[in-house]
Amino acid sequence: GGGRLVLGAAFALGGSAGLCLAARQRLREHSAAELPAGSLQLTLYQYKTCPFCSKVRTFLDYHGLPYEIVEVNPIMRKEIKFSSYRKVPILLANAGSPLQLNDSSVIISAIKTYLISRRNSLEEIVSFYPPIKTVSEQGKEVFEYENKYWLMLDEKETKRVYPVKEVRVEEMKWRKWADDWLVHLISPNVYRTPKEALASFDYIVREGKFGTLEGLFAKYVGAVAMFFVSKRLKKRHRLRDDVREDLYEAVNEWVKAVGKNRLFMGGNQPNLADLAVYGVLRVMEGLEAFDDMIVHTNIQPWYQRMEEVIQK
Repeated sequence: GGGRLVLGAAFALGGSAGLCLAARQRLREHSAAELPAGSLQLTLYQYKTCPFCSKVRTFLDYHGLPYEIVEVNPIMRKEIKFSSYRKVPILLANAGSPLQLNDSSVIISAIKTYLISRRNSLEEIVSFYPPIKTVSEQGKEVFEYENKYWLMLDEKETKRVYPVKEVRVEEMKWRKWADDWLVHLISPNVYRTPKEALASFDYIVREGKFGTLEGLFAKYVGAVAMFFVSKRLKKRHRLRDDVREDLYEAVNEWVKAVGKNRLFMGGNQPNLADLAVYGVLRVMEGLEAFDDMIVHTNIQPWYQRMEEVIQK
């Protein structure tokens, strides 16, 4: 049981499994709805500090879409026993009929398409993102969605959202970069040292509302386990000895891509790439890795603008 507890919490901020936040209650997120009341009912099944889940919350918050959160216990995962898809995030959407959406980027692309183009039902839009079975590097069968960064728009809608082709290409490129590279820098950085690993698990336990003994076990045993796991992740993703350097380089690469003449990559307002990068990075807030990133990179002005625009 103890081993399962540690493994369940293990890959928290790196997005492989999720931090062990054991709260089972449903939390209501209140915000101004962009759609008419009752036209789109959303329930997000998540681990709070999973970067992929954070991406979806960022997207929903920015668009003012009210949604209900169900915090999933990563050990037993009883909350998602209804689903054959055993990862998070899962979004249940009801726009006339209930529908399950899997994969953070598919969720974002499908809902964004629905918001822009009301020609098709959400069910039809989701059908444009069929899962394709493939085999991972570890030899496991997994499902991929090759077109998950595309918005399924007609020519007129596409020109309205993407005035020039390069805008669309740029957005898709950096959304993919956030999933394929940036997210893999999180775990090695937040568990970089024993001290940082302990601080990360202290946050996990505090947010997860563990029992006293359970919390102590998760905090100290989990911290030790993830310190060593982070070393394996560093090797797997071919990171430098000081993984902070990879984080700083990636973040400054993003800032350079946004440029000095734009508030966001999307111009005066964030686009889907802005929302994805911010969603991934904000899971480190309150940890040493985040503070170091703010001090040693040029991310702060863009990050503050993202905070302000999402709050508004």
